[in-house]
Formats: sequence, structure tokens, C-alpha cells
Amino acid sequence: MKSWHKFLAFIVILALGAAGSHSSSKAKMFLVVNFDVEDYITPESEGIDDIPKWLAETMSEEGVTGTFFVIGEKARSLEKRGRRDVIAAMARHDIGSHTNYGSIHPTVTEQLEKADWENGVRQMFDQELAGAKELERIFGTPVTTLARHGGSYGPQLIGALGKMNVGYAGSPVSLPGKNVVWFCNSLNFYGQYDGFDDTYYRDDLFEPLFDKLKTELPEAARTVEVLPFFAGHPTKIRAEQFWDLNFYDGKNPAPGEWKTPALRPPESMKTAQKNFRRLMQYLKSRDDIEITTFRSLMDVYSSQKEFLTAGELREIADDTLERRTIVPGEYFSAAEAFAGFVKAIFDYQADGSLPQNLKVIRPYGPPEMPVSQPEIPQVTFKDVCELARKADEYIRQVGSLPSFLTVGNARIGTGSLFALFSAVFLDLNSKSPKSDYVVPSFDPYPKTNENEIIQRVKGYKSWPVHRRDLDMSNIVEMTKMQLWTLKPAHKK
Repeated sequence: MKSWHKFLAFIVILALGAAGSHSSSKAKMFLVVNFDVEDYITPESEGIDDIPKWLAETMSEEGVTGTFFVIGEKARSLEKRGRRDVIAAMARHDIGSHTNYGSIHPTVTEQLEKADWENGVRQMFDQELAGAKELERIFGTPVTTLARHGGSYGPQLIGALGKMNVGYAGSPVSLPGKNVVWFCNSLNFYGQYDGFDDTYYRDDLFEPLFDKLKTELPEAARTVEVLPFFAGHPTKIRAEQFWDLNFYDGKNPAPGEWKTPALRPPESMKTAQKNFRRLMQYLKSRDDIEITTFRSLMDVYSSQKEFLTAGELREIADDTLERRTIVPGEYFSAAEAFAGFVKAIFDYQADGSLPQNLKVIRPYGPPEMPVSQPEIPQVTFKDVCELARKADEYIRQVGSLPSFLTVGNARIGTGSLFALFSAVFLDLNSKSPKSDYVVPSFDPYPKTNENEIIQRVKGYKSWPVHRRDLDMSNIVEMTKMQLWTLKPAHKK
């Protein structure tokens, strides 16, 4: 999460302010001090490895904890260099993944540039599970979150994390007033307060930002539920450039060709250590925030409803037909509701009555963009029951919503199916099913917060590491289809 795509503190506060309450009874804001530990390029003699060590030790001394997101290559570098002292200091806190290979090409985005859903998820699962297991072996602590590295993103990565029960920090995905959400069946954390990267080493740079924090943090604590506090890239405390300048514009030089970033004088690290300690002491002194880790937040927000009632399905169906759009529920994604409608109709056909409680099924969104315009204007009730049977079978076998189902040779897209199933469910609930149903034109996916999310995703193309001709269109389309899985996360 680099300076090319910062979330400025003031913007974060405004964007997330609706998430909380101004009531004096509001619970303390969760604040996660976090770092991206990356640089394995700079020679060991320059002391870059020592920076995450003293950051971790300072936090331990001040009674503060946090999350260190570590690139797999960096962890392997520390191990090869015999830096058990650095590893032990960091392991006293939470360790997360910052992807297995970081800026080495192909990046995550480049790997997923043309990938379909199934193969992309499989590739990310194999690659990032291996990286997480290696971090766990090296640091001796569980890895429960992965943070976006620069512009490396793809919904297939998040889908793979969902299968790993791992959360995703630095996500482009949020809901209005909610910066902790479920997306692709993984907990996603959006937003951050940052800006300290290049300031610790000089008082005249650090003081204005420190004063700004003191002004803005009290308001954030009153209005925000969770605030990721990005305390910096350890390498940038010393280095004037990012270490991965070697990989800019798609370049992939051999290790012997790597260039060391320009470095600040070693003596400036004394000032950096002093200012970092002051920052930690200030955060520790506040009684309106709870300093925690992403691992702890994974536990706090991991609870989901396991059963979907007929009454809850009725509310979703009513809302869908009244508003003529697909929106995430407070506790259920549109994908979960779709699976619920399908199972309810399927069970009605078998038993002659609607089930009152349904085990929640959590499919991914459709693998291909659904058609918005159905190719048949009307279907029979018998057709609807057969569509529900096909959908249930597809979801169970594939684990995703179908992009379309057919009556004869006529296709009906996922959104139109959702609206159709909503109408039929309501009629079954009132014991008045019709013999025929109009098949409506409907959005192919939920549109809640779509513009903001897609704008962030498109912005990842500008990450300097990426090839200039990187095509984001497939990743954008995959993200839109997975909006079926979006819903708010709730504390236990």
C-alpha cells in the first residue's frame, strides 16, 4: 500500500464517518498499527533489516501491538541472512502476508489479467497458501490476513483467501459507512490513515503530520469503527526510493542487476526511532481507541448468520421487487439470498411447503457476465421449479451462481433469475402461486457502491511496477460479478 495511491487521513475520516455514532456510549474505535515489510534488495550491510526489528521492539516496550505484513521473498531473505533476531522481534506481534512474491513479475494483477474465475482462484490459492505456510514456518505464528501489495489485485485472489479463511486488508471494496465487509467470502478491510513514511527521520517533516494526527484522530475515534493506521514501510524510513524500482514498467532484472535505492544517512535513524516512539506513546495514551491487530479483528468480525429464515427471505424479495434492483442485505449477500430462494422453491416442489429455516449457502458470483435481457418473456410455474432445480445443482457442483439458465434454448441471466425467484417465493409464501410468470429484465449484478469500487480497481493500473499496457478490463468485470457476494460485516 504505497504513496502512489494514498488514502489521505482527512478523506478517510469523511468517507468512513457514517460508520459510527456520535453517541458518547459508542465503543472504542479499533485501530490497527500496521507495516508493509518488503525490501530484500538493499544489501544486508546497509541495515535495512534492522528497521522492522527496532519498530517491533519499540512497540513491545511501549505496550503497543500491530500487524507486520511481510512479502514471502522478504521472509525468506531474513531466514537466509540468519536474522532470527529480526524474526523474533516481529513475531511478538501479528504477522500477515503481503503476497508471496510481491513486485516480481508477473504480479498478482498480471497473473489474473486474462484469467477466468476458476483457474484464477486455483492459481492464487496454490501460490498464496504456500506463501502463508512459509511465513508461519519462519515466524512461528498463524497468518490470518493478507494485505494488498501496491496495485496487485484481483477478485480471484480474494476468492482464494476466502477458501483459506484469510482476510484481505487494503481492499478496494466497501459499502457506504462500512469499511469492514464480506466480499468473495473473505473479510475485507478498506481504508487507512497514513502519510508518515518519509517523515520519521526529520523533525521538521514529522511534526506537522503528528500535529495533524492529534487534530484528526479524536474525530475519527468518535465516528469510525475500525481504522487501519499505516505506520509505514520500514524500508522507506531509510530509503529515498522504493526498493522495487528495479521492477518498474514490467521489468524483471536478474538479482545481479538489482539497483540499491538511494539511502538517507545512517545517523538519521536515531531521529526516526525517537519520533516513532513518540507516535506509539501518543496512540497508547488515548483512552478512546483500542489498539489491536488484524488477527484479532478477524475474530471480532468473523461471525455470520448460519441460517436464513423465511421472513428474512421475504424481506429481501419485497425489497428487490419494490426497488427493482439487487442490494446486499444487512446480514446476507445477494448470492446467499439467491441460493436461499433456490433451495426454498426446490424444497417446496418436493414437500409442498416452504421451509422456515434454511442453512446458508455461500456461493461466489457468476463466472461470466450474465445477460441483462432475458431471451424469453414468460415462463410457467413448472419452468420456475425446473430452473430452481438446475440452479441448486449448479451451485452445489460449481460453488458459484450460474451466469444464466435456460428454458428451452432461451437464456435467463442471474439478475433476472433473482427477480423471478423473488416473485415466486413471495407467492409461495402467501400460498398463491401463479401458473405463469413474466421474466423481467434486471441488472446482471448488484450495483451498490459500484462506481467507487470500480474506480479504485481501475486505479491499480497506474502502479509503477505494472506494465504500461496492462489491461484491467477482465479484472474489472470479475470484480463486478463478485459484487453478488458483498455484504456488511458485524461484530460478534
